[in-house]
Amino acid sequence: MNRLTWSADWMLRLIICSNSLVILKLFILLASNLGSSTGLKLIMLEVPSPSYVGESVELSCIYELESDKLYSVKWYKNDDWPPGQFLPISGIRVDLSKSGMNSVFLKYIDINTAGVYRCEVSAEAPSFVTEECEKQLQVTVLPTSGPQISGVRPEYRIGDKVNLNCTSARSKPAAKLRWYVNNREAKPEEYELSNATRVLHQDNLETSSLILRFMALDKHFRSGVIRVKCTATVVHTTSNEAILRGESTDKNIEYYQGENLSQCKYNEKN
Repeated sequence: MNRLTWSADWMLRLIICSNSLVILKLFILLASNLGSSTGLKLIMLEVPSPSYVGESVELSCIYELESDKLYSVKWYKNDDWPPGQFLPISGIRVDLSKSGMNSVFLKYIDINTAGVYRCEVSAEAPSFVTEECEKQLQVTVLPTSGPQISGVRPEYRIGDKVNLNCTSARSKPAAKLRWYVNNREAKPEEYELSNATRVLHQDNLETSSLILRFMALDKHFRSGVIRVKCTATVVHTTSNEAILRGESTDKNIEYYQGENLSQCKYNEKN
C-alpha cells in the first residue's frame, strides 16, 4: 500500500477507497462555520455532476485556515478503508501534476469512478480542528443507439390489439421511455402503458422497457397506417419509429435503421 504525500508547510494525503454512489455539483456552506471562530473553516466542496465517461474531473475542497496552520487534507472514497493508506482501485486515476492542497484531479473517469467522495481538513496544534464534507459523483454513460421496438405484426385491422415493446440501449442511468401514436404522446387515459422495467447488467449499465397496448380503431389509421414512436431520454433524447400497416395498405414497405432512429419508408412502384 502506498501513501500519497505532498509536503512543505503543509501536507496533503490522498486516501482513495472503494464503492459507489451519486453526487450533484454542489456548493456547501457548513453550519459549523457560521460561528465566530477564527480557526479552520471548510467553505465548500465542489464535485462536478453529472460527469461523463472519458472525461477528466477536478474535485475541489475550499477552506480557510485563518489563525490555524494546516496539518493535512485527506480525500476518501466511501470510507471503506482506514486513513493513512492509498489504495489503487478501478476507476481512479489521479493526475498528481494537477492535484494540490485544494483539489484532486481524476483522469479519464469511467463508471467505476462514481461514488461518495469526502474531503477531510485538519489543523495543527493547538486547535487540532478537523472539518469534513462529502458528496456524490455521478458518472453518466450515454446510450450508443436509439431504443428498439418489437412486436410489430405484418398488418392490422380495425379492432385488432396492438401490443408493442420498447427497450432502450444500455446506459447509466437508465433511459426514460415514452410512447407516441401518430406524433401524440400516449397517455395512460387512452392507452395501456405497462411493465415499465429496468434491468441492471453485469457491466453496471441499465436498460429500460415499456409496453404499449391499445385497440386499433378507425381514428388511429392515417392514410392506412398507424405511426408509433418510442423515445429514450438520458440527458439527450433518441427515438425509434415503426409504421403499423392496415390491411389495404401497399405491402411494399421497407424498414431501415438510422444511427439513433429506426424508420420505415415506402418504395414507389414503377
